[in-house]
Amino acid sequence: MDDFYGSRVDALEEIWAVWGELGAGLDEQQWRAESRCPGWDVAAIFAHHSLMPVAFDTPAELPGPGSIDRVCTAAEALRGFNEPDGLAHTLADTVADQAAAESVSCTPDELTDRFRVRGANAVRKLRSAPPEVVAPWGSTGRMITLAEGVRIVLLEATIHLLDVLRALELPPELVPATALAETAALLAELPPPVDFIEAAAGRSTASPFPILR
Repeated sequence: MDDFYGSRVDALEEIWAVWGELGAGLDEQQWRAESRCPGWDVAAIFAHHSLMPVAFDTPAELPGPGSIDRVCTAAEALRGFNEPDGLAHTLADTVADQAAAESVSCTPDELTDRFRVRGANAVRKLRSAPPEVVAPWGSTGRMITLAEGVRIVLLEATIHLLDVLRALELPPELVPATALAETAALLAELPPPVDFIEAAAGRSTASPFPILR
């Protein structure tokens, strides 16, 4: 298994374990705490991100030989997803409605088990899967390797865990350091390099941020 891929799967296992442990200790008031994501409480964020371990624990239909025109990197997929007319904007209301519905239809134990049980199953499958295998990335129409897909899932797990921790007034240090480092590295790949460097170095007042919806 590729060293980078293996370390990222390790990081995903670690952060999903934090999600599972955190969810197991929440009371009803904490589940319903409002987050900084408009209209989303903690349960909705859990419901939204918990679809990731479920998806990776579910057999996927892979494209046949010769049916792939182009494979995107994680950065390219995220840029396209977050363009003004990208799915991050056009499907925002649908995603929010789905998260709200899931958070009501699932019990806290069910949401937590998506990380503890389905997440553990997904990690085992990821460890035995070839990182170069290519599959569609959700409903984006883009093709991406498993190795790059894991990078996106790790970023989503990190950002949404921070959303949960801030809503509960818990320290962000609960996010594993490797997940933070991987997420920061991927985010740095998204904006134009010159814009990012000059803004980060204080050479420009024009900021390329935010780069994700």
